[in-house]
Amino acid sequence: MREPIIFPDAQLAVRDLLRALLARRTEPAVLGVTVSTKDLPGADENRPLPYVQVRSDGKFRDARLDGRATIRVLVFHRDVGLAEKLAAICEGLLLASSSAEIRGSSPVAGPLPTTDDETGLPLSFFTITTRLQPVQLT
Repeated sequence: MREPIIFPDAQLAVRDLLRALLARRTEPAVLGVTVSTKDLPGADENRPLPYVQVRSDGKFRDARLDGRATIRVLVFHRDVGLAEKLAAICEGLLLASSSAEIRGSSPVAGPLPTTDDETGLPLSFFTITTRLQPVQLT
């Protein structure tokens, strides 16, 4: 019997990688950013902006050692220009980076500027495919 192979939680892996990457940035659009997998918290006037939400749109396995996930990153900011700038920075950093859990990423769509229907806040989002490192269960 072959050893079973699993893949890490892509949503958490991208969140952790993005937190580490953004912590070293000094661009005005990045300052004070929160990166989370949770929905944007707070009442209208108390929302923590800028806010980056990492969401998984599904995890896939092509072969025994080839796992990937589609990740959507939503960027809320004080205005749409700042949201677009921060989204571009996040996407660029993720596409150029890897970690112990992430082999690399490829672009799918965006960044796309818009307004969030529920909060009315400026929003920009993008989607990437993340290739995951396999983990052997022992």
